[in-house]
Amino acid sequence: MGNTSVKKSAIEPARILKVAAGLGLLGSSAQRGPAIMAALCDPKTTPGQLAALIESEAALYARVLRVANSSYYGQSRTISTVARALVLLGFDAVRGIAAAACLQRSLPRSHEPPLIDTRALMTHSIATAAAAELLARTARPARAADAFITGLLHNLGTVVQIQVDVAGVMAMLDRRMQGDTRGIAILESEYASVSHELCVALIYESWNLPDAVIAATGHHHSPQSAPAEHRDLTYLINLGASLALAAGCTFALEPQPVADDTEAMAALGIPAQRLAEVTALLPAQVSLLTSELLDG
Repeated sequence: MGNTSVKKSAIEPARILKVAAGLGLLGSSAQRGPAIMAALCDPKTTPGQLAALIESEAALYARVLRVANSSYYGQSRTISTVARALVLLGFDAVRGIAAAACLQRSLPRSHEPPLIDTRALMTHSIATAAAAELLARTARPARAADAFITGLLHNLGTVVQIQVDVAGVMAMLDRRMQGDTRGIAILESEYASVSHELCVALIYESWNLPDAVIAATGHHHSPQSAPAEHRDLTYLINLGASLALAAGCTFALEPQPVADDTEAMAALGIPAQRLAEVTALLPAQVSLLTSELLDG
């Protein structure tokens, strides 16, 4: 898997991919989700191609129009077509709405009590996306849309990790209940047979997502290990996730911020004051986004 690999795993990649297929993330059971997500993440996708893609999926079409008409975007005029949404909201906003809808649809449905609250996990991902986008507007404006979509996608590997390494996840949750506040990467190195970063990198490689997305999601806890050409985006996701946790958008495996943000701040040239401003903005941003993206 080249530079995408983040940690030597005791579990074979084929096993991880088989579990992902069983969850409906790969293979015939995944339907068109991966292909749609690949197109949404591809900067070469044109507005016309994006509109046609969304319109070909009734559920996705309905969700995009509902969110486009929501209070989050504050439109005074009704948006009745994707083409209209592209004009009024912009290409990148519509990409982000569609990506969030696809991601939510990809989350496995279970009738059993889950080890991890998937809504809390999704809320953390939305908060990471919002924070990463706000930071990118300051430090890397050309990467703002990519930062939003990649932030949304960064933690899907946890869903697969829960299924492929139940014992490891339960051991980490037990450590959390005992008050262990160390970073998730440290806990995984001690208790897990596979990291959530490796799981997500394998899935997105199978989805044929862009290398930048694979690198940023697969290295978001250790941006310095990402390929140099994708390091800026990876730092944005790393810092966005840290701010999301600081703003209270946590979940069982990551109950509080523990990372030192100095490296990411220096790499991106972002001052501490801007971090404080983004953290202050996040609760309202996330409240609106989650109500529109998750509750519709």
